[in-house]
Amino acid sequence: MAGKEGMPMERSIITRAKSAELAVDEALKLLAVSRESVQIEILEPGGRGVLGLGTRLAVVKVTVVGAGSAAQSTGSPETITPTVEEHYAERAVEIEAVPTQPNASEELGGIGIHNGRFHIQATGTRLPLLTPPPGAVLYRNGTQVDGKVSVSPGDELELETAPRVEASIWRIEIDEACLRAELHVRPGFERQFTLLDCKPQANLVVPVSERRTFLPIPQAEVVGRLKELGVIYGVRAEMIKQACNSEEPGVFVIAEGSPAVEGANGTFSTNFETETKRLSPQSREDGTIDYREIVEFPTVIEGQVLARTFPARPGRPGRDLLDRPIQPRAVQSIELAAGEGVSITEDGRRAVAVRSGMPRMKHQGFRVHLSVLPKLSHRGDVDLKSGNIRFRGDVEISGGIQNGMNVEAIGSIHIRGPIGSATIVAAYSLIASGNLIGAHVSVGKRSEFFNQVEPLLLEIASQTQLLQSAIEQLGQTAAFKLNDIQQTGLGALLSVLLRGKFKALHAVLTRFSEQAAKNEAQLDVDWKDYAHRLKYGFLDLRQGGLRDSAELDAFRRRTLELAESVSGPEDRPIFAELQYVQNSHVYCGGNVRAAKGAYNATIYCQGELEAGGTLRGGVYFAGRGIKVKEVGAPGGVATKLQVPETAVIRATRVMEGTVVQIGRRSFQFVEAASNVHARLGSSGELLLF
Repeated sequence: MAGKEGMPMERSIITRAKSAELAVDEALKLLAVSRESVQIEILEPGGRGVLGLGTRLAVVKVTVVGAGSAAQSTGSPETITPTVEEHYAERAVEIEAVPTQPNASEELGGIGIHNGRFHIQATGTRLPLLTPPPGAVLYRNGTQVDGKVSVSPGDELELETAPRVEASIWRIEIDEACLRAELHVRPGFERQFTLLDCKPQANLVVPVSERRTFLPIPQAEVVGRLKELGVIYGVRAEMIKQACNSEEPGVFVIAEGSPAVEGANGTFSTNFETETKRLSPQSREDGTIDYREIVEFPTVIEGQVLARTFPARPGRPGRDLLDRPIQPRAVQSIELAAGEGVSITEDGRRAVAVRSGMPRMKHQGFRVHLSVLPKLSHRGDVDLKSGNIRFRGDVEISGGIQNGMNVEAIGSIHIRGPIGSATIVAAYSLIASGNLIGAHVSVGKRSEFFNQVEPLLLEIASQTQLLQSAIEQLGQTAAFKLNDIQQTGLGALLSVLLRGKFKALHAVLTRFSEQAAKNEAQLDVDWKDYAHRLKYGFLDLRQGGLRDSAELDAFRRRTLELAESVSGPEDRPIFAELQYVQNSHVYCGGNVRAAKGAYNATIYCQGELEAGGTLRGGVYFAGRGIKVKEVGAPGGVATKLQVPETAVIRATRVMEGTVVQIGRRSFQFVEAASNVHARLGSSGELLLF
């Protein structure tokens, strides 16, 4: 603090330490004077605390005296001792006079900035704290400061003011499909910091001003890197320029390929009902129900267009970043195949019915097989005069079937009159408007031969297609002598392939040939011809086998046609609609409905059995459950209802003596019951509700 006018300025400092001597030494060090140049005043001698606990610090006040005279009596200029003010001015540190009464700010000290230089003020026992500015480099006594530190008046503090370059970071990423190149950019800058003046603070975060200069990425380097990666297609120069001059980090699409445009497979449409319609029973004027007209079969007329195809739309190739072509997925066209009663137009795009009847369609992959089953209408009864009826198609009989007669149809059968002790076989469905008495009925059951050969035919078709591909690949090799094949046929080559890579095909062909020979008596001309072509085309090659690839392809197509002819009727339901069944045996691969019930009959169906009347006597099995109005008869006539473990039995009225069996569990009623619901419980026990 300033003294009186004309008097030398006096400097004082108060220090604390464990002892007075240490406090004086600290003061002399801070003032940078000798002990002879100061006046020492002990304010607090220190010692032990109250009751001998703890330690009190010693407090001394040291005052520089005679500074002016000391300067005059020092002697020559070379030995002049600088004043306190001059001493600290050289170190950019200013020590102010300490008031006689210390306060909190004196104890904490402070650090400030003036004209770009640090000024450190440390009083008492605590030193000021300093935190370097983010992004800048600060040195204390030549060592970089990494975090918050304490500083003393003797410390040399320096902010690095030279420009610092933070180089840009960038990379190019190409997606897996090689259709997109992205430039990931973190821009670079040149940064320069300058100290800002501030008042002394006990805890200073160094204030600075920053001058930042953007450093763009050289576009040539990016373009060069793309070339190194092989990217030559779809490069976006404008986006490269934008990315290289962006002052914000980001991701930029700098090259894009052209993906392939996918095409569309061929499609087809039909011009007829593809499903059998089930109609609700109609009420007559007298109040009774007519159960005869509950099914409507789809029909077509001669000349009707059954189906038309729409061509496949090929895709368009694309190009990737390396300028390589990208091929779209191959498209498939619909192939129309003609069965019985169908003709395909020359362009292969329309299927036309060449006769009236019931249409049948099978859709497998991109192949649509269509046929028209003829419909035979027989007026009157089937008797000795008309003879038995066997027909490949649907049969409608306006009369009944007399005893001992047979009616078989590879289609559906509709009989409007009563059926005596006759045999009825229908491939799809049976509608009997009259009673069945002593009849034997089979609906939807194929012969054992067809059951065995269907999977064999499908395997033969699949394997022969692979065989075709193998022969085509061999034909493209230089060692393959195509002329020899054209002269001698495929026999020699087939012999080698069937013993080697296609052993499995040889085994399947052999199994089919054995089954055909065993069932030769029941095969028609078509099946016999196919079996002959199979045997002498693949197995017995003494006659040379198949001539060429065209014959092999024709054989494969014929195999598919026969497989379709014996496969289950996917497009037509299997069912039997009956009125009253007495002393008859009925098998059905689908549902059975006996509108008026049955007496002493055996009914076995894979679907659900529903009886609108009473089941009296006999055995009744249904794969998907039984629903009956009344079952059994007074007097204990033996009647049995049976279903698998997963099915249920429901009966409005059950008479005594009736047996219900679910899986292996059975129960016999000893008295009549109403509204019976029978099923198995979770533990396999038979539950009756």
